[in-house]
Amino acid sequence: MKPPGPEPSSPASLRRVYFTGIALSAALFAFHTWVIFETALLLTLTSAEAIRLMGVHVAGPLLILGSFFILFITHLLEAAVWALLFWRIRQFPTFGEGMYFAGTSLTALGYGDIVLCAPWRGLGPLMATNGLLMFGCSTAFLFFVIQHIWSRF
Repeated sequence: MKPPGPEPSSPASLRRVYFTGIALSAALFAFHTWVIFETALLLTLTSAEAIRLMGVHVAGPLLILGSFFILFITHLLEAAVWALLFWRIRQFPTFGEGMYFAGTSLTALGYGDIVLCAPWRGLGPLMATNGLLMFGCSTAFLFFVIQHIWSRF
């Protein structure tokens, strides 16, 4: 009799899983980088005029809030891309469950109440690393934006 537990994964299936995860991570890193640079360009083009028209005490918080909102939506979209993958490969019966798993994995919260089946479970730690790096970039960018606005006071 076979012991209970997941089936061992073949080297070919593991290669496919990790290739998929790394390719998706790379694409999302590129998307995240693009959003940050486009947001920086937008701030560069509009911040001086906004501060001139509204004053730094009004425009400054609005520019920071706009940056927060853009990055928040970006992180939600990135989680949705992972969720779509998991739903399409039938790891979860609904997109919502995939979104929940992606959200807890990308934030490294990792409740563990729902998990991926073998061989896909290796994507959990890969997603956590992906999320931590992207949240770190967002945090650094927001710090830069806040620092830039504060320098105007």
